[in-house]
Amino acid sequence: MARVDVRGEICPRPALIVRQALSDLDTGETLVVRGDYPPAEENLRRMCTTHGIDVTTAETAGESGEFELELRVTEMASLSEA
Repeated sequence: MARVDVRGEICPRPALIVRQALSDLDTGETLVVRGDYPPAEENLRRMCTTHGIDVTTAETAGESGEFELELRVTEMASLSEA
């Protein structure tokens, strides 16, 4: 399982970093993303939904804004390298 840490990054950098990491994965593989910028979480969810990537919340920490998402590449994924 691949991992990427985008803590400390603000939009649009988290999406660019995650998009690059996802482009290196094959169907069925999972990417775990850790971040701390709530707008980035929303943006990542929207991007993945649009491009056929399954999104699961692995962890969310209330006030700190930290989140962890599991992104699974599906057969319907249409995400290519940015």
